[in-house]
Amino acid sequence: MKVNNSKVKSNIWKYYLATAIVQFAFFTPIIQLFYIDNNLTILKIATLGVIWTIVRMILEIPSSILADRWGRKKVLITSRLFDIFSIFTLIFATEYWHFILASIFFAVSYAFQSGTQVAFFYDTLKELKKEDQFDKYWARQDLFSQIPLLIAFIASGFLYKISPLLPFQLSIIFGAISLLILFTLTEPKYHKPVKEVNIFSHFKQSFNYILKNPLLKFMLIFTIIFCIGSDFTYGYGQVYLNYLALPVVLFGIVYTLKSLFVTIFANFTPSLRRKFSYKNLFGFEIFFLAILIFIMSFTNNYIVGALCFILIAIPHGLYSITSNSYIHKNLESHHRATIDSIFSFFIATTFLVIEPAAGYIADIYSIKLPLFIIGILIFIYGVYYLLKGHKIIASHTGD
Repeated sequence: MKVNNSKVKSNIWKYYLATAIVQFAFFTPIIQLFYIDNNLTILKIATLGVIWTIVRMILEIPSSILADRWGRKKVLITSRLFDIFSIFTLIFATEYWHFILASIFFAVSYAFQSGTQVAFFYDTLKELKKEDQFDKYWARQDLFSQIPLLIAFIASGFLYKISPLLPFQLSIIFGAISLLILFTLTEPKYHKPVKEVNIFSHFKQSFNYILKNPLLKFMLIFTIIFCIGSDFTYGYGQVYLNYLALPVVLFGIVYTLKSLFVTIFANFTPSLRRKFSYKNLFGFEIFFLAILIFIMSFTNNYIVGALCFILIAIPHGLYSITSNSYIHKNLESHHRATIDSIFSFFIATTFLVIEPAAGYIADIYSIKLPLFIIGILIFIYGVYYLLKGHKIIASHTGD
């Protein structure tokens, strides 16, 4: 069946709009403070993270196989529904198991979105014969999301002072509006759903596809190492900033600046790609990340610590575009969402081990020690990349 090209083209602005509206997540910069105010210990908060990771791992690949086989629009809608369920649960949470349930819903939402959104967007551009401009269009979504995100982040602290529930109540309204927009998306024709799905067969085929491709194997390891540093610092940023005694009123501003830097450098990436090769950009990203984490692990000054926390947005913003662009240029459409989620699955597996260990070390000593250990790990891998890894990137791009 032929798909109306104008409807497919409308996917771009509709996706931008849905993504922008859901950025009114007023609770993001203060959610760990919300947990603490509800008498959750650091151990209980860490346990929520472990539960989130386990559920994400279980659903990560099956959800994207469904996206590749049954339709990405349906999976994106399911993701948003569970996002709303999670916020709704937190609003009425009074017992610890309520927070566990909310964490499970958050994980389901993330798993159904991970991989699916990139695949949906890339194939939309592919049908419009604009896939060579993926870098520009994908980075642009961050640009459109900045205004609502900045409003949400700056307002979060003030809203929390009025009522701890107000950031969540406002967020759920905007989540519902975003959901309605997702219903209007059009499935691009490059995705071909089938009636019967053999999930394990499709997973095995996609996993073997990675194992037989030296470039994808290399990028899987690189992505895991990079995310250990980038995701850990973000996930435990509030704990770290609180340890350095950063005033609570500045939390929203710090997260706002970090988000701005991510967007600026994500959108700057296409221009950098015209001047620098993938191998040089990846090298810069891994070493700059290691340096910033080292500084965070040594400083006792909350201004320096907060600045480094913000500046990690530079390699994060660059990598979010360079990695997606580089990987998807080497994938076929029917593998796209599943390969993305295999990457996410192994990242989650890694954090399932690292997060409890890091939390245990932080409880005994401080949050700075696990940061120092992670910095060493990233630096060692950076040396490997400098000596050998970059040759793999260059051999597949010619740059």
